Parts: sequence; structure tokens; C-alpha cells
Amino acid sequence: MRPAPTASTLAPLKALQSKVFGTIHNPDQLRIGSKVLKQRLVGPSMLTYYPPTIDLASLTKTVPAVGKLVHFREVQRLKDVERKKMLGKGPPKKGEGRRAAMKSKKK
Repeated sequence: MRPAPTASTLAPLKALQSKVFGTIHNPDQLRIGSKVLKQRLVGPSMLTYYPPTIDLASLTKTVPAVGKLVHFREVQRLKDVERKKMLGKGPPKKGEGRRAAMKSKKK
């Protein structure tokens, strides 16, 4: 029975083997990231997973004739904001919010 070859005798053989088969020779067991680099890229598959979002603003940029269309939700939102402003329930102006009111009470 033959004795097992030692690591020092196998090192040149492993280097030659990596050249022949095109693999990575890493005798010092350093972390070189080859496992991560061999993985498939995630970006292209994620882009195809989700359908493209189409909103009215991007559509009018690409096709100018669509500019005549009106987005009914946006019109309704603007009407609601205007109605709330008339009732005095709209958002406060900058610097007049609750935090600013609390600061003026402390002084």
C-alpha cells in the first residue's frame, strides 16, 4: 500500500490542473469572491418580473397627443384640497404647524 501524497507534492499538480481546466487556484484559501461572481445576475430577472408602470406624466412625455387626456383621480384630489382649504382644514403654511405653535408657547 502506497502512502498518501503530501500537500507540498500536490501543490504544483493543483496549479497545473487549474490552468488546464480554467479553474481558480487558491492554495492559501483566501476569500476572493469567486462564489459571488459566478452567481447569476439578479437585476435583469427582477426587471422582467414586475410589469412596467405607466402613468399619465410619462405617457404625455412620449406621446404628445395624450396631453389632452385628464387624469380623473388627480382632478378629484385637487378639488378635495381646494374644498378643504375653503373650510380652513387644509395643510398649514410652512412655519405655522403644530411644532412652531409649541415653540411660541414656551417663550
